[in-house]
Amino acid sequence: MEYKINVQNVHLAEITETPNDITYGTPEHVAGAMEISTTPQLSTGELYGDGKIVHKSSKKIGYQITISLNKLPSKWRRYMEGVKYKDGVEYGTTEDEPKPFAIGWEFSKTNGEKELIWFLYCLAEPIQQTGRQSESNTNYSTDSITITALEHDLLGRFYTFIDSEDENVTEQMIEDFFKKVQTNDTISSPQT
Repeated sequence: MEYKINVQNVHLAEITETPNDITYGTPEHVAGAMEISTTPQLSTGELYGDGKIVHKSSKKIGYQITISLNKLPSKWRRYMEGVKYKDGVEYGTTEDEPKPFAIGWEFSKTNGEKELIWFLYCLAEPIQQTGRQSESNTNYSTDSITITALEHDLLGRFYTFIDSEDENVTEQMIEDFFKKVQTNDTISSPQT
């Protein structure tokens, strides 16, 4: 059994959306991943009869992703939050609308194995920034992003995932995984 030991290779891709199509931009590597957690969001229900629960159901309706980075590039923060930007000056308003994007990353595992994932349709809350005064030691500032991953009707899935321990996963699939956002059951490289 292999164990997860590191998170790395965070990639982001812009989404252009029309009523009948979703188009992804070229994935961009974002350095400095510190921590990533994913929490399924559930819709639950309980049916009672004769004074007891006779049936219980839970269904995934989304994922909450929390990611901590050394620093999210300003370009991506502006894109995610939908703020205004002109000639080097950025400003936020109550009319800012978050823009959709895809996010992917790699969990490295012992013995060189890895898990790779793309969450395909995401919206971020405004980015949280933490900064501290440097005192006797240097204190670094970090960025924290809370993301909701949704199952878009045109995609029919929340995410695409591969694990190099799976005998069906090839080296070519791993090599191609972050070259484009993977939305199908077949992992492929971009068309040239």
